[in-house]
Amino acid sequence: MYICKVFIAYICLLIGFMACQSKKTNEILTIPVDIQDIQQLPLSIITQDSKSIHLELTDQSLLSDNINCVLYSENYLVISDQKNKLPILFDGNGKFLRTIGSVGQGPGEIQSIKKIAADFDKELLYILTTGKIVCYNFQGEFIRERKNSSRFIYFIDGNLFSIAENIINQTNKCMLYSIDSDLQIKDSVLLHSIHNPLMIWIHPYTDFITYSEGNTYQYYFELNPEPSLRDTLYTLKGNQLYPNLRIDYGVSGLNAKGERELYLFNIYRSNRYVFSNYGLAHNNTYWFSCYDLKTKEKYNMEKGVIDDINNSGIVTIRPIITNTEHYYYIYYPENEDEDSNPFLCIGTFKQ
Repeated sequence: MYICKVFIAYICLLIGFMACQSKKTNEILTIPVDIQDIQQLPLSIITQDSKSIHLELTDQSLLSDNINCVLYSENYLVISDQKNKLPILFDGNGKFLRTIGSVGQGPGEIQSIKKIAADFDKELLYILTTGKIVCYNFQGEFIRERKNSSRFIYFIDGNLFSIAENIINQTNKCMLYSIDSDLQIKDSVLLHSIHNPLMIWIHPYTDFITYSEGNTYQYYFELNPEPSLRDTLYTLKGNQLYPNLRIDYGVSGLNAKGERELYLFNIYRSNRYVFSNYGLAHNNTYWFSCYDLKTKEKYNMEKGVIDDINNSGIVTIRPIITNTEHYYYIYYPENEDEDSNPFLCIGTFKQ
């Protein structure tokens, strides 16, 4: 009888321990952001090293102030710019090589650029244009195309992804697709589903899938003025999504009158830092937060960070999505000719 009681007590303790372990496993890191607390962030505080690349100016490579996307490796730069109808390829030092593709509505042609993705190992560029994905190599040769109505594409850790939004029977379904080398869909994940969507936002940030330290991260971006914030960053493993961390802004998505008070655009992370981009509706401002996982320091600032490295004022840094241990931003030095192309700063975060 004594042995039986001891055994039962042991089982109870084991169950309790496993329950506690399960609870700990299910808990994720929560990062507080006080939207009233403004703490400016000089870029040098989070930067280990950086380099500036002057992008060569030619008749075909003139860039505007509105650069949509920068894809970077040590050997190549690919830039999508609002002023240009074709992606522009530079070498790793900023020398102009060529534009990729041709403008038109025929096979292999591009009407307008929605998003670009690059496989730097195989030197392939994927261009999401109206109703299709078109693939070229870095020599500018057309490879293949496939019908596709997605809004975003990404090439991360050897995998091509797209994100599509479709309204079916008054329900907006946002899907994440994995795409094979023939541009065929091979797998899918439902990101979220919204019945009777009021509107679909156009986001100023599109870095929704990122990669760092062996992990692929997915942010469930907001599509509509929902009653709560989509405040969680997920880890993508196969076709499963697992919560990685969440940001607590201390407010819901809506105020007491049901009006939108905070818009959350993006969450991404490096090994050490967690970043978010959000907007405040009452004064139509855009904000940037940074949390240091090592020191627990918090920064919250309007528009962006202070560029005390190249002294170009307030800048918006964006992640190199294929390795978020690095970031980039565009700037013009004070003494540079106004008609010249900008500089691209590539920075490395501290560990």
